[in-house]
Amino acid sequence: MKQKFFDVSAIYEDIEAKDRFDMGDILTKYEDYGFSHRWIQPPVACYFVSTMDLDGNVNLAPISMGTAMWGEPADCGWYYVFNVHNRRQTRKNLQLVKECVISYYPYSLMKQSWITGMPIPSGISELDIAKLTPLKSTKVAPPGVLECVSNVEVKILDTYPLSNNTLFIGRVVGCSVDEEALERDMKIEDEPGLAGADLLYECSITGKTPRLNYGRLDMEKRYRTDDNLGDAGRWIGNFGTWMESELKRGRINQTEYDRLMDLNHKWLENRNEKSNAAVKEELTALLRDVCWREV
Repeated sequence: MKQKFFDVSAIYEDIEAKDRFDMGDILTKYEDYGFSHRWIQPPVACYFVSTMDLDGNVNLAPISMGTAMWGEPADCGWYYVFNVHNRRQTRKNLQLVKECVISYYPYSLMKQSWITGMPIPSGISELDIAKLTPLKSTKVAPPGVLECVSNVEVKILDTYPLSNNTLFIGRVVGCSVDEEALERDMKIEDEPGLAGADLLYECSITGKTPRLNYGRLDMEKRYRTDDNLGDAGRWIGNFGTWMESELKRGRINQTEYDRLMDLNHKWLENRNEKSNAAVKEELTALLRDVCWREV
């Protein structure tokens, strides 16, 4: 296998110097640089971001730059991080009213998603233009979208400037889910949630007249990771419960278990790869061997 390296910094310096932008989007094309930005940005599930200005005007924008993430105790919860160009009304609204709704839209709303991305005048509701139904939120001011499978209510906590864009970080405070989709998900063994909602994924922007190409997730088959490796009772667990599980399976014997626990203890006491190199080397070799053993 061979790899071809691209100096991304140099490419984008050239793009900036030549003003090769489309509304601020950096759409790196093969014909220009032999490189596509799609090798940096994988397909991401698309969603609407609903915001509101101080006069109560609603803005709805299709976004594909962001994701959810969780935080553990203390103060555990789910968070949402997404990026918005500074010229967009979404950014202006969020600076005024620090609340929004993330609404995941399915394949059936593809045309509506394109309509909401049109240069509709500020203050005119994209919801109305796209014939979408507002869904009253419970814990934030902006509405969600009734036709969307999931509406996630978010309060913005912080922002970070990124090259004439703004990265927004928010905490999830509520979520409304389509009841039919919810009931269907409960009956599926691996509970795919949004993965089973026929969402749209931004793949590329191509063509003589540039247009967005969406992808859809093939849910005919899902692939489960190994039940016969790792903590037998928890998602991740810790080193001790992992080793106990492997001992019970017979992947390691008691002598190996004792040695692994001892090495782990010695490594945690001193994680300097130079002064404790022998411990690191032996622990690495043993764990590599364990992970690839058949039982």
